[in-house]
Amino acid sequence: MDKEIIETVLLEVSEEVQHSNTLIKECNQAIIENTKQVTNLFNKLDKSQVKVPAIDMGKIEILIDQKFEKFSSQLDSFPKKHSFRILLFPEHGTTSHCKVVFGRIFFWLVILCIAKYAYLLGGKWITEH
Repeated sequence: MDKEIIETVLLEVSEEVQHSNTLIKECNQAIIENTKQVTNLFNKLDKSQVKVPAIDMGKIEILIDQKFEKFSSQLDSFPKKHSFRILLFPEHGTTSHCKVVFGRIFFWLVILCIAKYAYLLGGKWITEH
């Protein structure tokens, strides 16, 4: 009984090895074909020799300098405004600023009232004793 089991297992393993060998051969053939195609593409790219035209950077720098001079002269021609302002509230983000400021004001007013009445109660307590 042990011999039969061993023989069937060995047969199955040998079939799987043969099947994997055939798959490996097919993969190798596909790899060889792909490498041939890639080398053909590289050869075609080498033969094509695309030439890029030369760009004269001197002319471009002259044009940029001219445009920059025009732009800077336009900026200088604008009138300059100098103003003095006292801002009680910020120009941007007023809602968050108001929440923080007025929330803190209410808190400090309550603390001030508590401190005032604690001072008055302390004064009365000192005068009575």
